[in-house]
Amino acid sequence: MRKLGLLTTPAFILALAVSAGAQEKPLTTKKESEGTVKVNVSGTVQLDYVWRSKEMEAAVVTLGTNGTGESENTFEGYAALRLDVELSDKVAAVLEVGNERVAGGGILAWGQTDPVTGSTSQDIVLREAHIRLSDFLTPALSAQIGIGTWSFDVRGKGSSFAFDPRHSQSFTRNLSTTADTGASLTNAPEELQPVGGVLTYTRDALTFELVLLPAVIEAGPASDDEALYAADFWYRLDGKGSRVGAILAVVSYEDGATRGGGTTSVITLGGGASLKGFVENLEIFGEIYLQFGDAGINQADGDDLDAGGIAFTAGAEYTLSPQNIKVGGSITIISGDDDTVGTDDDVDTFLSYENVNDLMIIEDMYFGFDWDSNYFAFKAWGELPLSVGGGKDNLVLSAIIGITRTNEDVEFGGGVSEDALGNELDVKARWILNKQVSFRAGIALLMGSDVLEESMGGSANPDSDDSAILFMVGTDVRF
Repeated sequence: MRKLGLLTTPAFILALAVSAGAQEKPLTTKKESEGTVKVNVSGTVQLDYVWRSKEMEAAVVTLGTNGTGESENTFEGYAALRLDVELSDKVAAVLEVGNERVAGGGILAWGQTDPVTGSTSQDIVLREAHIRLSDFLTPALSAQIGIGTWSFDVRGKGSSFAFDPRHSQSFTRNLSTTADTGASLTNAPEELQPVGGVLTYTRDALTFELVLLPAVIEAGPASDDEALYAADFWYRLDGKGSRVGAILAVVSYEDGATRGGGTTSVITLGGGASLKGFVENLEIFGEIYLQFGDAGINQADGDDLDAGGIAFTAGAEYTLSPQNIKVGGSITIISGDDDTVGTDDDVDTFLSYENVNDLMIIEDMYFGFDWDSNYFAFKAWGELPLSVGGGKDNLVLSAIIGITRTNEDVEFGGGVSEDALGNELDVKARWILNKQVSFRAGIALLMGSDVLEESMGGSANPDSDDSAILFMVGTDVRF
């Protein structure tokens, strides 16, 4: 019965889309509301075949398949049905239901249920639900209330360096007063559903946002919830896409019994810029963030924990015209902690809701380790669009190389410490069949990762290795 539900979910959604597309008029609700209500039906089906070498198997939690010590291959993805409802010129609503790609601290394999957590890729959940109000109180003010989609994305390409709670794990994922250990490599992915409101005021080139998300993670009493409050602004420098932005954010969470309890307030101050057009076809970008405030209580001595993380990234991308060939590079520095005793009162690791997935093995939450703190990376990439089968730039080939390490050593005990995360090469291809369907494939090679080798047991384990391989091929269907 579970397999039947799995197979029929995408078919059911596709059938709804076909029936909606067959309508000559927009879908409407009750007859008396025809003049004020319009419902647009859309959806997404994403399905990937993923093969991970045995070196990744223990660290990347794919529910229902881990623990064999061998390479694994799974089908992963999600299907979603979305309703965009226009109630009037000033009021709209969004409702999206479907299954999840990650949940329960692991990646959900299609058609499998984890025997321990009971998590399954077949559960239909509420993925998104919010109301949008235009001209709210004043013509330049709008509001979004519900499961929020807000992020602070300097480049505007869906890769937020510090704040994207909708596509991230808990802010406390890397919270620690001591150095990283072999367990830090383990990825326990989770997509959050932050609930609250966002007010947006736009006037000419200026945009101000007030973000109120009291339940990024709902944990019962209000004092136990993980909450995010922020104010940010954007200023458009020209008509070519250049802009600068800044943010002041406060994240609070219940510190938990393992660290002595207490409610926190971690303050993040930072911002960035994306500059285009000063040199033709060149984009220069950069971001920097500083943290301070109360990160909890040190259970060892009862003192307050002081947040002190820092994160920085900068890079450039050049587009060769008219071929649209892109080449670029960037450097990333994210602070970590180097203390090996529990009485230290500083949390030097940068805490965030990041959503950076450039390197499939090291950085990607859906495929790899999702290493996102105590991190140094130099990346260089290129992208080549080709025209095949009568299309225009419909086959995109890309490659990226990342040279990475930890800023502070990862401690493995017995006097063993390492900082080499490894060098990764990814090669990808995306074939855009049409506006609704595309196919993707990619292979990632990680080499020289002493952190990975020691996390597998080092010389004590004859199967430990400093390299890993990931392969995927998949499809995206949108309607």
